[in-house]
Amino acid sequence: MLELTPLRYFLSAYETGTFSQAARVNDVSQPTVSAAIQKLETHFGAPLFQRAKAGLTPTPLGDQLYRDAAASVAQLSALEGRIRQRPRHSVRVYCFPDVLLGSFAPIMQSVARKSADLEFAFTASPDDSDLSYTAQTCVPKGHGFVPILTETYGVAMGRSHPLAARDVLGIEDLMDHPVIHRPYCPNADRFDLFAPDHPLPSAQAVHDQQVLDLVAAGLGIAFVPMSHGTAHSGVVVRQVQGQEIGQRTIGISHRKTVFAADLAAQLAGTVTR
Repeated sequence: MLELTPLRYFLSAYETGTFSQAARVNDVSQPTVSAAIQKLETHFGAPLFQRAKAGLTPTPLGDQLYRDAAASVAQLSALEGRIRQRPRHSVRVYCFPDVLLGSFAPIMQSVARKSADLEFAFTASPDDSDLSYTAQTCVPKGHGFVPILTETYGVAMGRSHPLAARDVLGIEDLMDHPVIHRPYCPNADRFDLFAPDHPLPSAQAVHDQQVLDLVAAGLGIAFVPMSHGTAHSGVVVRQVQGQEIGQRTIGISHRKTVFAADLAAQLAGTVTR
């Protein structure tokens, strides 16, 4: 008979890609998660993951178990909370327009599943948020900040762009190409820092997902964080040689309460035991 807790640990490992992250999300030790996964693999008679230094790769059995178990575990966790009559705790979340939420969604799912009384609700203003996904330069007033990663900027272009085959570009290569600007956060738009004489932008986006869609459609290039290169199948991001475009640190800001600070640390994957 399958137990709920090992399945919960499996789902977290699947979503976060490592046993250590799954342990942090569930507030247990890594050996506890490893033992639970091994128990499931013994039950099914086959591995659920291929292990490597780079992380976990689900096997076909792992993919099937995730598809079949995710909704059931969520329902059972919610049922447990209702039976025990635990009050719901709503957390208001804001995502700044220059942050892509996709890479953070798996750990958010795992944290929400672990705490069945937790409910994430997105808000339209960072000033109303309990947590926000943000660059360090845009942290809302009165919030603390938990960093996740520091990254440099590059130039995004469509995969069919004539410059896309090159790994590194010079600023002189870019001067004749229309630029899509990102004017919505201090330091988000890097082009004017080193090319003030460039012609007017071809477009101004309202958030970075729109930037990538416009770039993929061939309407211009854009200066974006390097991590955006994996966020859209129609876009590549290349380094710019000989120019200091700068870097940013992104993470999670939080209201200065013990609950919000602990939750931000869990979502950022920085909790240590």
